[in-house]
Amino acid sequence: MPNALDYSPGLDLVTDEVAVMMQDRLVVGLSAWLLDAVAAAEREGRGVQLVTPAGVRLSYPARTRLFSGRNTRWVVQAGEAYDGLTGVKLSWDGKKFAPVTGPDGRGELAAAWTADPERLEVRANLQVLARVRYPALDSTLVGRATELLFTELTGAPPIGWGTEEPVNRPWNAEAGASLTAYCHRRSPRPSLLTVVGAATDGILPATGSAVVNRRPAGIEETVMLAVAQPGLEPPDADKVRDVIGRLAEEVELVTVLVSAAGAAADTTSYPHFTGFPGPIGLAIGPQEARTGTATKSVPIGPASRPAAWYGLGDGTRMPDWERLGDLLRGVIAGTESEG
Repeated sequence: MPNALDYSPGLDLVTDEVAVMMQDRLVVGLSAWLLDAVAAAEREGRGVQLVTPAGVRLSYPARTRLFSGRNTRWVVQAGEAYDGLTGVKLSWDGKKFAPVTGPDGRGELAAAWTADPERLEVRANLQVLARVRYPALDSTLVGRATELLFTELTGAPPIGWGTEEPVNRPWNAEAGASLTAYCHRRSPRPSLLTVVGAATDGILPATGSAVVNRRPAGIEETVMLAVAQPGLEPPDADKVRDVIGRLAEEVELVTVLVSAAGAAADTTSYPHFTGFPGPIGLAIGPQEARTGTATKSVPIGPASRPAAWYGLGDGTRMPDWERLGDLLRGVIAGTESEG
């Protein structure tokens, strides 16, 4: 249970619309106090606004899990305030930081957002959003999808997990049993976990999170993973497809979206423009794979639960998102026609 909003230690200001946190550290991660503040704000229907200087970066788990609510923003102070995820100028309206719009009603971009990229240590980051399903059996162990993705994409399994950053539990031979026991204690509430990879020579830097939920169809594990690449080029799309194919052999896929984006060499995010993201491919599981779309697919997974992989691009082209949209509309239309 989070602290009451007025007593949450991570908050500096509370208004009728938002709770404001101010931080000045090299990297803001998904700490216990930050999670408490977000939970307290959400419970009372307020957005969360994290205010930092321009030299601060966000961890991948913090970026992917904190900024989805209404009025929730990463506010960067660099002479003028701007949104650290979109670059849109912000101003304080007495209750919250809100976008500054031009005559056409569109948000104005801050000059600091397009800072000289040469002074940033930008690398291609492979980003995976995978949703898999396990049978709801007493013998089921969660974490298998997370471990496989880390191992195949970085060269080694994770080294640690926890419910916040920094993680405080080792990922070892007993990790599956420990993860499962933790999630079982929290059920039917979802379990939100943070996972980190090894930062050693020969192993690609990676961080991620997993959400474990019990559903009518089984136990679902949703993995969000970022893997920093050695340079500016994403990995070969065929190699990515092969990894997702091996995942489909081990567990039942629901959906897997793989894309690439520019970020720091340790998977953290700069509050600056680091290039346009682009999709690489989408995998859909047995039920969805039986629906028809105009996009050519490659079959993956065993015959007992056939899945499909749809190649969308090399991870460097924004227009390929339109191909993803067309594909998803075709899947939805096919599903509705079958129903």
